[in-house]
Amino acid sequence: MDESRYQDWRTANLAGYPRSVDDLVVEIGGLGRLSETERAAILARFPRCNMAIYACRDETADRAAVVQFAARFGLRRLDYHLCVNDDGVSELSVAGSGVRTGYVPYSNRSLSWHTDGYYNDLSRPVRAVVLHCVETAATGGENALLDPEIAYIRLRDENPAFITALEHPECLTIPANTGEDGTDEIRPEVCGPVFSRDPHSGALHMRYSARKKNIRWRDDQLTREALGFLTELLAATEGPVLRYRLRAGEGLISNNVLHNRTAFEDGPGQRRLLYRARYYNRIESES
Repeated sequence: MDESRYQDWRTANLAGYPRSVDDLVVEIGGLGRLSETERAAILARFPRCNMAIYACRDETADRAAVVQFAARFGLRRLDYHLCVNDDGVSELSVAGSGVRTGYVPYSNRSLSWHTDGYYNDLSRPVRAVVLHCVETAATGGENALLDPEIAYIRLRDENPAFITALEHPECLTIPANTGEDGTDEIRPEVCGPVFSRDPHSGALHMRYSARKKNIRWRDDQLTREALGFLTELLAATEGPVLRYRLRAGEGLISNNVLHNRTAFEDGPGQRRLLYRARYYNRIESES
């Protein structure tokens, strides 16, 4: 976008960004009986930060209810990935066996900063995510959250050339997933930018991971400086990062915002379980 439009967009984003994570929370009756008033209240959060947290008075929910809830926001193009169920919803809990044991989201270890689906083929970008908490852990499991639009603004304010570096088509490469024995190609290598624009809406999209292994960054000084600045932004204790620990019956609906997760521990009779549905289209605010 041109400089004049960018400045207007920047001003609106910074003015509207929530000062507290509590500003994101909307109480609703339940996933399967969302009223129009509740739906409008959730959508009203999106121009401010591309996400909302909902809290169900009726905590009863299954995977079908998550899909039904997402459809109320126009989300229907599910991302069917390696560890997903046949209905397009994955269950995030500690896996004791099977293919999921090889992936950190299905363990109790911490998850570094990322956007979902950063390893997807560029023709299948994950633009929206619903994360619903069925049961929380005994301890830990807190998420940190940041709207990618705020990350973009902070990077551009620091040095506009950072954006040029992070928009480069060879900026971020995820090597092929070849399985445990290194012989079966589960997913080919994926190379692309960190920041891009939706070709239809022009909305900003971000693919990012702070992981240290199985990732390659374009080897130039400007990219290293941009990543260093972004790392400091995400680590800052004072700043735009919001933190929240989902409780049973609560969930996060977002246009695939930056997030991480602290390590957690389950307790006797208490096993952390979240349902996650990922979509190829965005939630577009009606406000």
